[in-house]
Amino acid sequence: MTCEQNTNINIATPSNFRMVFPKLPQQTSLARNNELALNTHGIILPALSLNYEEIHWEGAKRFVAQNQIMFDQLQTQFLVDSKFLNWTLLFEWMTYISNNKDIMGRDYAKYAVDATLAITDNFQNEILSVKFAGIWPLNLQEVSFSMREGEVFVESGASFVYDYLEVKSVT
Repeated sequence: MTCEQNTNINIATPSNFRMVFPKLPQQTSLARNNELALNTHGIILPALSLNYEEIHWEGAKRFVAQNQIMFDQLQTQFLVDSKFLNWTLLFEWMTYISNNKDIMGRDYAKYAVDATLAITDNFQNEILSVKFAGIWPLNLQEVSFSMREGEVFVESGASFVYDYLEVKSVT
């Protein structure tokens, strides 16, 4: 086997994705989600791991998987649109869950939704679908304002938790 310079265009690139949220609990239409979907520029597909237990038997040690899989949080980064629609969408979702004033927490079934990360090939054909079941925002990151030259975009991010994920090959 020889190593050659990779000139094949059939390799995964980090810009081939789109995150799709359904109508969120506090929204009346999908239109508000467009700014969030269009301006999301970074997503980290979360790590997952199995819980394990160390077993000793007749002087030997081995690790055995337990019955639970652990999912890391879904991290996203997005450009804040000029009217802050995408940032306020997430803010409203979080304050719908709990606002520390008159809502201290809603029933989980009223604020968790299913969302999908669609991964595409270099020709924008969907090749993989990652469904996040029971997803909701845990953290809305800060927004930094600056008058320094060169800082032309306002960015933010969010962390989401979810019950589990499903990976489906589309091709």
